[in-house]
Amino acid sequence: MKKSFDIQDADTDNTLITICKTYLKMNQAIDCGDIEGFQKYSKIYNDLRKSAKFTAAQNKENKDEFVDSVGELITMCERDGFIPRYVVDVPQDKVDATLKDMNDYVQKLVTQDLGFGQQIEDAIKKIQIQKEMEESFDQNIELADNDFEEYYAEIEAQKAINEDELASEEEDV
Repeated sequence: MKKSFDIQDADTDNTLITICKTYLKMNQAIDCGDIEGFQKYSKIYNDLRKSAKFTAAQNKENKDEFVDSVGELITMCERDGFIPRYVVDVPQDKVDATLKDMNDYVQKLVTQDLGFGQQIEDAIKKIQIQKEMEESFDQNIELADNDFEEYYAEIEAQKAINEDELASEEEDV
């Protein structure tokens, strides 16, 4: 009986002992030819087994609820398809809740444009400008003596203009 049925608590164990004692009394009554006693013990025996769920039908009912081998699982999936016993759409732990929150945030960020697209475009433009500037600095331009002469001539011209402006301001004062 212990191999055939799930017996884990003391109450079920005590019921099993009572069933065994009743079974022995039932067999003793039939051996002595006491049909009336046999019927009484038989009724008690059957009632005890049904109440404790120690019948073959109840044992088979429990076994049908579970899959015992990979072959049964494959057969069930091929026959019925995969249908979960319980469908739960609620996150089960903190990681699931965090992932759901992040997915919702990204969804809102993408679908409800709050200037985010413009920020991305501006950032891309800045990156392109920076690359162009780097490329222009990477080019090695050799300066000729003429370039230096023009530069210094421009500085001297600016000095002369500034001195003339200062002199004219002093005259006005």
